[in-house]
Amino acid sequence: PKNSALGSDPEALAAALAVTLAFAAPQVQAQATARLSYHWGPTHESAIPSKKLADEVTKRSGGKLKIDVFPSGQLYTIRQIIGALSAGSVEIGGVVTHNQLSAVEKDWNVFQLPNVWQSFEHQRRFLAESPEGKAMRERVLQKTGLVHVAYVPVGSYVLFSVKNDLASVAAMRGLKARALAAAERPGLAARGMSGVSLSTEEIHSALQSGMIDTLATVPTAIKAYAWWDYLKFAQLPSAVYADSELMANGKWFASLPKDMQELLLAVGREISKEATEQTYKGNADTLKELVEKKGGKVTELKGQALEDLKALDREKTEPELAKMMSPEIFAAAKRFVGRK
Repeated sequence: PKNSALGSDPEALAAALAVTLAFAAPQVQAQATARLSYHWGPTHESAIPSKKLADEVTKRSGGKLKIDVFPSGQLYTIRQIIGALSAGSVEIGGVVTHNQLSAVEKDWNVFQLPNVWQSFEHQRRFLAESPEGKAMRERVLQKTGLVHVAYVPVGSYVLFSVKNDLASVAAMRGLKARALAAAERPGLAARGMSGVSLSTEEIHSALQSGMIDTLATVPTAIKAYAWWDYLKFAQLPSAVYADSELMANGKWFASLPKDMQELLLAVGREISKEATEQTYKGNADTLKELVEKKGGKVTELKGQALEDLKALDREKTEPELAKMMSPEIFAAAKRFVGRK
């Protein structure tokens, strides 16, 4: 109209219309959605920080990177997850690197060596600082096509028994222990124990019936599965540290905008620290409960008793485990911990 503030200028009318439509149209942001799959139940010590990572990334990205969580093996089991991640069938997954990656790279069995590694951080430093550890890590990532996102450790293994206080090498002879993986058997044999292959769901009845009387596991498991109704004795220090990671499909990760990649890894670093600290605390709290609530006893080997156990592992356990890895990685691990 003649009396419009814009007059009859077609360019002005077009510009005004464009501004109006821009404000009227819904503002659509690019969004990436990922699925996080793990076999742990929702209350598992590795599941809790995994869920927190998903929630934090979704929140901090303002929904631009949304991570949906599928626990309890809803999408993929512990045996399927590496293959599913490598194939891109799922974007992020929980991998028990402690034993799962040995199927990809036999040298990963180096972390099965008992009484060699002092902590989760010690093992991770080997991967980050030693040339052999870094090369092994790179081989695994290249073979699987995966990217590390965060550490969510399962826990440090403690030896538990129904029968005695595990205060010496002699006290362990003749015990009947559950053997989960092939890499556990050399240590059991060195200690004079027999190994019985059992799945997790069979352990409670096996303890009840006397089929087994000894079990190496993380402390929180004996509480979660009520195994501490039978297991009353615990031996420290931990001989093995079972680590786990959240890993992402490499192609999917590379497709993310740079800022989303950085956000995912930044949250991953925070979760790694928090999850590791909580694992140590959870172990300590459970052992305290074992004593105070279940009448148990914790024996911490020191002095000659600890040296005897370490000598036994060097003489009998390590030579058998060394057959499961290359001589180079075995030698590198010994150098890293200050042994010849």
